[in-house]
Amino acid sequence: MTTVKLGAEAVRLSEGGLDYLQFPRFADPKLVPHAVTTRVGGVSRGDYRGLNLSFKVGDEKVRVEENRSLLGRTLGMDLAHAAWVEQVHGDEVAVLTAANIPVRGGSLGKADALITQQKGIPILIQVADCLPVLFYDPVHQAIGLAHAGWRGTVSHIAVKALLAMGEHFGTKPEDVRAVLGPCIGACCYEVGEDVRQEFIRVFPWGAEVFSPYQKGQWKLDLAQANGRQLVEMGMKQENLIASGLCTVGHSGLFFSHRAEAGPERNTGRFGVLLMLNGRP
Repeated sequence: MTTVKLGAEAVRLSEGGLDYLQFPRFADPKLVPHAVTTRVGGVSRGDYRGLNLSFKVGDEKVRVEENRSLLGRTLGMDLAHAAWVEQVHGDEVAVLTAANIPVRGGSLGKADALITQQKGIPILIQVADCLPVLFYDPVHQAIGLAHAGWRGTVSHIAVKALLAMGEHFGTKPEDVRAVLGPCIGACCYEVGEDVRQEFIRVFPWGAEVFSPYQKGQWKLDLAQANGRQLVEMGMKQENLIASGLCTVGHSGLFFSHRAEAGPERNTGRFGVLLMLNGRP
């Protein structure tokens, strides 16, 4: 295994022909295995070159299955029994319990966040510019993932995941550690005035997460917008771990819909995986 530090928080590991990120300050990976995958490695070709994990972007099913198999072996996770959600840029939070564990892995329905206290069951979200948020409550041994594009951000999806952990597991925001994973950065996320006005309508500080770009266009800091919401809900600033990695600026490392997709082509999805160690 080769390890390289990326910025102040992320560690890039190369193992089994694959590269993935971990965040040592988030959780001990032996107790709480976690990974943000990259596109490095894998068997997908063409527009999906590398470790594409999505069955829904046009890649060959057999290649995605092999990518997931390679990743599972590398991480020591049984991805055949992983749980995920059908991400729709909404504000629903799915709860994985002993009663609804997918028999052979699978979806818990349409949602953009997933929380659990179940041990030994990997949970998964897939992204290609949207912000992935990882949650860990070491007091109540609970975990969660959220998928936040701009629509999910104004719908408070990350906050709703945190609140759901409190409702179902007794989680207190001040105990939680969270990672704001790789996403399209403020350097590259160009949006229109309509998006800016939506943020201003929803958040008192909405204008502060935008910087002017050109007439009618602004650049949005998606990570900051979600981080501010979580701190307002009671998370400690020091427990908020920002990757600082832009998926557009690092499109050789991550799949990026903004940088790569268009009318005539698609791109893959990288994955964010989280698990509590132990038997299910």
